[in-house]
Amino acid sequence: MVNIQLYNMTKIYLLAKQIHNVLVIFITIIGIAMATTGMVLKFPAITRLMPFVDYELSRKVHNQLSTIFGTAFILMAITGIVMYIFLHSKKRHS
Repeated sequence: MVNIQLYNMTKIYLLAKQIHNVLVIFITIIGIAMATTGMVLKFPAITRLMPFVDYELSRKVHNQLSTIFGTAFILMAITGIVMYIFLHSKKRHS
């Protein structure tokens, strides 16, 4: 019974780890886009220095990415908590 539970917990841990790793890369990429658009929103003078940068488009992109970023961040936190609990419980039972 204990071996079956440990096997299932290990499968959940490995799945959480894979999802977590993908989300880390995803959040890094989205984070760069959020930082770039955020700089345009914080410092609108950038649009005068670089006329090809559109303030309104930056605002829309930043707004759309924030929901995706927040959702991915929450999922990454959940998978991180699952991994932490697994490792903590494994140490406790060893």
